[in-house]
Amino acid sequence: MSDVDKNGLAEGRAANPTPRSRYLNPYFAGWILLGIVATILMMLGKKEVAWAFKLPREFHWNLRHQISDFIDWLVDTADLGLFTFYELTRSLAWIMDIPLDLATSLLSSGFLKGQGSDAIQITPPLSWIAIIALMVLLGRYARDWKLAALVGGCFLYLVIFGQWESAMVTLSSIAIAVPFGILGGLFLGILAYRWRTMQLIITPLLDLMQTVPIFAYLVPILVLFGFGPVAAMIATIFYAMPPMVR
Repeated sequence: MSDVDKNGLAEGRAANPTPRSRYLNPYFAGWILLGIVATILMMLGKKEVAWAFKLPREFHWNLRHQISDFIDWLVDTADLGLFTFYELTRSLAWIMDIPLDLATSLLSSGFLKGQGSDAIQITPPLSWIAIIALMVLLGRYARDWKLAALVGGCFLYLVIFGQWESAMVTLSSIAIAVPFGILGGLFLGILAYRWRTMQLIITPLLDLMQTVPIFAYLVPILVLFGFGPVAAMIATIFYAMPPMVR
């Protein structure tokens, strides 16, 4: 068939649409029907159709007691054979606390000997001058002197306004959480790329994780991993992992 014949055939199809295009789109019809039903319910009001405005209490799913019992079972009873679930989570928290303690010592508290109020500082943390200089060099390496000046100005702001100590505690947690998030996200991303089933499983989980605020992760994490900076770091890892996976 020549190009002229093909063009003529295409113009003929455009001029004479198929019978299917002459009828109302079923999705559009569904929206119209939904609008009609919603309008009727609004006109009837709460007195006539109360169930349409508030679901009866007997249909509510009250799962708080079941969830609480399940968490208690995990923490107090769950046994994995060689160790309990409680021992597993506390062991993971202890392992992650080692690099976190190192980063905190370098950036904030210094290296200490002893515990609590009896701790003695053996070596001080890195000077704020050294840290700012390092961040400026990293900004220059990553892009240019404009980024380096911006990073240096932001860190200098923390010094001037007396927020250096708390900022270094936060930076210590982020410095450890980011590599864990990158490695975990890279691993899951490769699995999802290689296996279609894995992609179908984790995609809705990623959507949920990116919707739930980070504070919602803290409640179960605090119960499972204990109170402390490690729990906040683990919550940060869970919150930062979905973008890396995608």
